[in-house]
Amino acid sequence: MIDEVRLEALIDAYLDLELEEAGRLELEEMLIRSSRARQRFHERTTHHGLLREWALREEGNATVAGEITRSRSRWRPWAVGLAACGVGWLWWQPGVDRAESPVVVEKSESAVENVALLAAAVDVRWADDAKSYHMGQALPKGPLQLAGGLVRLDFYSGAKVFLEGPATLDLVSPDLARLESGRLTAQVPPPAHGFTVLSDEVQVVDRGTEFGMSVGDDQALQVHVFDGEVELHSADGVAPVRSLFGGGAVAIQDGSATDLPADRGAFANPGALLVATEEARQRGWQQWQSTSERIRLAAGLKIYYDFRIHPRGVIPNLAGAAPAESDGTLIGCEAVPGRWPQKPALGFARTSDRVRFWLEGEVPSVTMMARVRVDSLPHDHNALLSMTPGEQGEIHWKLDREGRLLLGLRASSERAFESWERLVSPPVVAESDLGHWMVLATVIDGDAGEMRHFVDGRLVAEAAISRPTLVKLGKANLGNFDAASPDLSGAEVTRNFNGRFEEFAFFDRALSEEEIGAWGRGE
Repeated sequence: MIDEVRLEALIDAYLDLELEEAGRLELEEMLIRSSRARQRFHERTTHHGLLREWALREEGNATVAGEITRSRSRWRPWAVGLAACGVGWLWWQPGVDRAESPVVVEKSESAVENVALLAAAVDVRWADDAKSYHMGQALPKGPLQLAGGLVRLDFYSGAKVFLEGPATLDLVSPDLARLESGRLTAQVPPPAHGFTVLSDEVQVVDRGTEFGMSVGDDQALQVHVFDGEVELHSADGVAPVRSLFGGGAVAIQDGSATDLPADRGAFANPGALLVATEEARQRGWQQWQSTSERIRLAAGLKIYYDFRIHPRGVIPNLAGAAPAESDGTLIGCEAVPGRWPQKPALGFARTSDRVRFWLEGEVPSVTMMARVRVDSLPHDHNALLSMTPGEQGEIHWKLDREGRLLLGLRASSERAFESWERLVSPPVVAESDLGHWMVLATVIDGDAGEMRHFVDGRLVAEAAISRPTLVKLGKANLGNFDAASPDLSGAEVTRNFNGRFEEFAFFDRALSEEEIGAWGRGE
């Protein structure tokens, strides 16, 4: 049983940025011990961010009734109302937080090699030349190498391992891993009894427990049991088995063992991860807001949608010099959780879903950028943007079934394959990328005579324009396609996007690689 009054006081201090170190440790301990405390922390931190956003939101994007203050007696009714509306939880956080449920599963031929899931991560830096992974991605057998940060691994056996970087953990099977260096905390529920962590000195076999384990640069080993029991088996199997119980610890080096008291504070724990993910989410949200404000004032910006829906049912164009009547018109589509609980994304699922907008003119250069979550690629052509169908200067921007990023610029009014200037990237959306956020960008640089594709700020393809062509602005669709000819078959016309848009920007100039890289990195 937790002290509810004390918990509320600690969370109040945390939200008001007044929580001192002793209080922080007390809050973390409550979060470790109590699922009710973790649930309440989720509710309070999520609603706190939402209320701040509602209070600051520009008139027209939402209506805020009444003054919002820091007084608990004033804002609690708002929190209840928001909870009743089912506002997003931590499951809908950005890459620093928990992953959403995967949209698709890994291919069956690779699934047999997977032993765990990357369930949560904060401030992760992967080691140089090491493989990196997405939140929610299945982890295959082999080494996991962290240069920094904190991750939670959910093994298929049911064991949960919190790994702190720098560290190297070799994933062997759903119930077996080898800690080469660094430190971890393992929580092992009854279905995972027998979960084992190897080292050069001993094998640590769980018997229903929570324990910490560290391997230093000098291969000095420590095992701390916080709850339950573990068995220590010698690596060579010669020495007798030793049991270690809750509250006990042992340090082993060169075959010599020294008993110690268990030190929970020396290892990662669920409470610390929960606090760290919330802090990282708040930092990410603030950084996104700053980046968004800068983009709105960028030179040449014609369209900027962040996909907050106006009460009139349109997507406001937030570009600083937005052309008249350039708001996006919703056809289908639904507001869905994005990376932040303070702001939705826009979901595209049906063949009719799209956002319609209009621009005028002809320009030699354009840049298109979108932050999207691809959920599936069911069609040969999965539209991101189409503009001015059938006219010279028409644009098609899309992904194909193989996950390649495609650009088509109509250089001739003839309806023939040869009428198009084309740029095709290597595959940039693999099955492991489905359900994860990425930034796609494409530049048509008429002055330099080049086309370029970028993914997450990295150049992935480029080619020369052989027939200089002005881009024709006009009727445009996000996430769908208007057929230029009524003679096209249903399969050719069905090109709807399946996934979510969080941001879209359209410039009438060619952005530099540095500018695109900064947006891809969220700077």
